Amino acid sequence: MNNQLKFQTLDTLAFDNSFTRELPADPETENYRRQVKQACYSRVKPTKVSQPQLVSYAREMAEKLDLASEVCETADFVEVFSGNRLLAGMDCYSTCYG
Repeated sequence: MNNQLKFQTLDTLAFDNSFTRELPADPETENYRRQVKQACYSRVKPTKVSQPQLVSYAREMAEKLDLASEVCETADFVEVFSGNRLLAGMDCYSTCYG
């Protein structure tokens, strides 16, 4: 946490999308199970969750992001971190593995 105790809101979080900006993407944009070759990730849209609930969050990570606990306990936080709502600048992808 920074020394000024100046907290972010969800809408002021900045995202560094260097992974998707600099590495090769799967050219297929349809989302289905398949083997992906010569790409580091595939574009995906999160699947919405019906009635998401906050079970817990990592306070240490919230502090690193300068998010106050009050922000992390809001319905907006749950909507964003469940994948139901995207924030400006979020770049959704699935990494290739296996």
